[in-house]
Amino acid sequence: MKKYPFTRTIASQRVTVLAFDKVNAEAFNMSVTISPVITDPAKLEKAVAAKVDNDTTKLIEIVNTETTEKVYGLTLDAFMSNAVELDPKTRKPLTANTTEA
Repeated sequence: MKKYPFTRTIASQRVTVLAFDKVNAEAFNMSVTISPVITDPAKLEKAVAAKVDNDTTKLIEIVNTETTEKVYGLTLDAFMSNAVELDPKTRKPLTANTTEA
């Protein structure tokens, strides 16, 4: 039996941004990971801002992006302990009431 019977290749972007620290009034670089890969610059900026912007930090600009692909795997036991049962037709999670037979 395979060690990792469930595998997925995930593409993501490591985005380096120039951000502003509102507390210390300093600009600094930080990195965030976005998945899936976004090619539209406006949509990418919006997705990055959603991860960076908060009460103390503000996105100034995107400095660099790097796209990577990694292969991830799960054993059957790990998959079963973390999986959610789905309706075969709609692919939506089944509620607790419909899983009982």
